[in-house]
Amino acid sequence: MVTVRLFGMTKMLAGNQGTLSLALHDGKRVKDLVAIIEAAYPKIGELLQKKKVLVSVNQDIAHEDLEVKDGDEIALLPPFAGGSEGC
Repeated sequence: MVTVRLFGMTKMLAGNQGTLSLALHDGKRVKDLVAIIEAAYPKIGELLQKKKVLVSVNQDIAHEDLEVKDGDEIALLPPFAGGSEGC
């Protein structure tokens, strides 16, 4: 099992759940995780396929072939804006 943290629009599309607990066994990759999310939450899956939401594993943007292991910190990152001008 892995826990996926949701933020912004992904949280809203998952019924305001802050996390998803998904069955993902050793040897699975980010693309397998995306397929599971896509099956359960098609709107989030669509955003992932269009690269409008990124997958982060252990606080780094993850490539689809990266292996996901129990205990990894996984998050779905929607686009965000912020900061200040002139820094």
